[in-house]
Amino acid sequence: MPPVIIDLIAAQSGTGKTTVLEKLLPELTARGLQVAALKGTVHRYNLDVPGKDTWRFAEAGAAVTGMLTPEKYIFIGSGPAEGINKIASNRLPDMDLVLIEGRRESPFPKIEVLRSAVSRQPLLPAGVIAVVTDLEELPLPRPLPLFGLNDSAGLARFIIERFFGSPGAAAPELTHFDGAGRPRMVDVSAKASTRREAYAAGEIIVAPQTLARIREGSLKKGDVLAVAQVAAIMAVKETGRLIPMAHPLNISGIDVDFNLNEAESKIEIGVRVKLTGRTGVEMEALTGVSAAALTIYDMCKAVDKDMLIQNIRLLEKKGGRSGVYRRENEDG
Repeated sequence: MPPVIIDLIAAQSGTGKTTVLEKLLPELTARGLQVAALKGTVHRYNLDVPGKDTWRFAEAGAAVTGMLTPEKYIFIGSGPAEGINKIASNRLPDMDLVLIEGRRESPFPKIEVLRSAVSRQPLLPAGVIAVVTDLEELPLPRPLPLFGLNDSAGLARFIIERFFGSPGAAAPELTHFDGAGRPRMVDVSAKASTRREAYAAGEIIVAPQTLARIREGSLKKGDVLAVAQVAAIMAVKETGRLIPMAHPLNISGIDVDFNLNEAESKIEIGVRVKLTGRTGVEMEALTGVSAAALTIYDMCKAVDKDMLIQNIRLLEKKGGRSGVYRRENEDG
């Protein structure tokens, strides 16, 4: 089976592709992969010199390293010299993964490196599957995983899960259980503190006359949506107490929105939560939506016991190792 080939690209030199690759190699090899690392854009060779790129790749654990030019190529392996044809034909097929630095126009999947000191605008050619950057927020035309420049472990996990998973592989580890199968709170102390955001939504179906009274504010208990908004905010802040393995978080922002959908006789609820921290706020957003829906039910149950709470789901998250997530097949 041929190796997986991935290119690391950047808008210009000095972005840090070599450093990203150098830090990534030990993470991949520690997980049992045979990895080759190649320079793809050099025009003269400077091989095996301490401090140079190929030397750094070999020191980091690459079983094969080398350089490519438009006219020719050369590989360096850890075994005895066998001749380039034999190395190319016999050695590279043994690799699980080949990482090539610098080929923007290749047909292979690409990981783009973007460092703010050099450029703040990604190239995003066809085939880019992830972006490695020191920018906390990066508006992208399509959802892509974002990784910090120092998050080599996260990038390695992404590569392995994307290219080396299989239908028969073991299920991903459930991180809220320890090795003995007992519940635990995940240790996030080693994670980087970054800006994180989540948006969740849900809905409650009500009778048309109930919806009209909510709009008019004529229910005896008062302004239904104002109380539900306060309930959502309180629930977000209390998620760490309500959900057993959720972390208490220093929330920095909460937005709650309601849409009275008369055509379908329902109230659509949205909650957006923001913070700067080491773990995401998906549970906080989902808990806020749930509390808002339950509060609407409580405020209206005297006149409408057939209300239905449904479709509570995460629509979007930003930040952290997994980057940007947007739920598919959602309008807007």
